[in-house]
This record gives sequence, structure tokens and C-alpha cells, in this order.
Amino acid sequence: MFITVEGIDGSGKSTLARALSEKLSERFGANRAVLTREPTDQSPWGRRLRQSEQSGRLSRDDEIEHFHQDRLHHLETVVKPALAAGKIVVCDRYVDSLLAYQARGPADADRLYATMSQEILEPDLVLLLEVPVELALARIDAARGGTTSFEREETLRRAAAIYVSRNGVRYHRLDASKPPEAVLAQALAVVLAAAGK
Repeated sequence: MFITVEGIDGSGKSTLARALSEKLSERFGANRAVLTREPTDQSPWGRRLRQSEQSGRLSRDDEIEHFHQDRLHHLETVVKPALAAGKIVVCDRYVDSLLAYQARGPADADRLYATMSQEILEPDLVLLLEVPVELALARIDAARGGTTSFEREETLRRAAAIYVSRNGVRYHRLDASKPPEAVLAQALAVVLAAAGK
């Protein structure tokens, strides 16, 4: 099973992805769940994107290309081999994050997705964490004492609007304004139901 965790910055994606992978390994066997993230640290494209969080964002076209190339590398070297070995993959951010942060709006997100849909692997479940932008910003400030260029209010509001527009049977919206343990309980219920457990 391929599970992605999505939502604006400050929604608790990394916290949930880590806790969920631990819980799934407890339930289904040690090392059964693989925790990974995008952008990765394993490709030059991913490393450049991570550096840009502090040094300044790339141009929109360069960001899109870097995310896409990093994703293809990630799929071939981590995700697909883990799935082939019968693992559960929990990914902190995936293609919906690209759409949320690089698209100009919902229609542009749909167009952008269409350009890459043939090359990527569809997740089985998308756990979409929904949280008010004000709360997300407060969490970011409390955790780090400031924001990066990806975490400005106008950026988060546009990203949130795009996330709202993403639909389909694989999407499951979770109330991420709740404490982490409550968000984990929501996520675990979705995953176990999908797994028929």
C-alpha cells in the first residue's frame, strides 16, 4: 500500500507520517512500513530543493522540473522496490504538494497534473490534513521562530485552496487542528479500513 500525507506547512504532515509508519510497523510487523519524504535527500534535484528553503526559491519552472525529476528518482529507487517487497510506504509529501505550491490555482493544478500523470505512481491513499492557515502559521512560528519562503501566508492560502480542490476516492480529509494523537487515530482508521482490517 502506498500512502501519502499532504497538507499545508504547519498541518503536522511529518509528525503524522512518522507516527503512522511506527504504528503500522507495530501492527503488521517490524520494518513492514517504510517512511520516506519528498523532496528527498537522495537526488541532486531533491537536495537543491531542500537548500532553496533557506537560500531562496528557484523559478517556478525550475521548481516544477526539480520536483518531478526528484520524484521519478524516488519512485524508482525507494517507493517501487519497497512496494514490490510487500512493504507499506508512507510518504511525507508527494505530487499533491507540487500542485499546491507550484500551481497558480485549481485549474492550473489540474493542467499540471495532466502533464505528469503518465509518469508517476498513483498513491492508494492520500491523507489530506486540513488546518486553518492561522493555526498553521502559529505552529510554524512556535516550532522554528519564523517561516521560510514556502511558508508565507499568501503561499499557504493559495496552497490550501488547491488542496480543497483535489478530489477522488483516494483522498481522505483529516481534521489536523486536533492534537497529534487524535489525528493519528483518524489516519489509522482510514488505513485499516482500506486494508480491510
